[in-house]
Amino acid sequence: MNKKALYTFLGITFIGTILAVIIARLAGLSLFFAPNMASQLLILFAMFIPATAAIITQKFVVKKPLKELGFKLGDWAMYRKTYLVICGMFVLTFATTWIFFLKPDFTLASFMAQYNVPGGLPLPAWQMVAIFTFVTFVVAPIFNLIPSLGEEIGWRGFLLPTLEPLGKNKAMVISGMIWAVWHTPMIWVLGFAYGQQFLLGAVVHFILVTGLGVWFGHIWFKTRNTVLAGFMHAVFNANSYGIWAILFVSNNKLLIGGVGIISAVLWAVLAGFILWKTFCK
Repeated sequence: MNKKALYTFLGITFIGTILAVIIARLAGLSLFFAPNMASQLLILFAMFIPATAAIITQKFVVKKPLKELGFKLGDWAMYRKTYLVICGMFVLTFATTWIFFLKPDFTLASFMAQYNVPGGLPLPAWQMVAIFTFVTFVVAPIFNLIPSLGEEIGWRGFLLPTLEPLGKNKAMVISGMIWAVWHTPMIWVLGFAYGQQFLLGAVVHFILVTGLGVWFGHIWFKTRNTVLAGFMHAVFNANSYGIWAILFVSNNKLLIGGVGIISAVLWAVLAGFILWKTFCK
């Protein structure tokens, strides 16, 4: 394992992210209460830090072509399969939420109230739901692809193969854990994803992202395709902040939402199954 490359990548990624988060907090940006556009843009900016670190390390430390970071389109069937898995996991998450904890608000009144949207809906609620659904499943994954690649070039394109000498299972788990820890400063300092529930939120997020990282890593080892990983990341984010968050509105971010406990358990179970299956081989 190239430890110099590993430490260079992690140093640039974590130091750059922590500095950005601290500067943002000192500037008064946060997501502890209501969503803030400037804070959301900072999160978007932070997604490009892993890619920047990977490209710098690949070029000046590893000194290998950037194409080795997994830049290819690959088999289109894998895009369809992974898309269906992610959407299926969100259906399971919110079906469980609907049955046991919270019913969806198809009037969108809860969504309007939580985000202090002035005035009424521009269209009837059912039409707005249809539009948001289309955006979530079709439009948002496309627009999310570029910032999602900003992370995946780093986590899957660079970090995962760097850790591969440890063994694929260890590489999947460790890379997933590092990916999860990387979000922690944004959660604790800015309130990303969990608002005022940031302390326990970081724990739930660690379980969720580690599980998600194992599955992402499993697919990457099968395809060596970072573009596909970026697409998977984009689909996940589209679902996390799309129609589900609009219909299921709650202040309890630990329980209700695409990055809550239910989702974390589901992804952890999938990760456990993948690790058990690969270990048995």
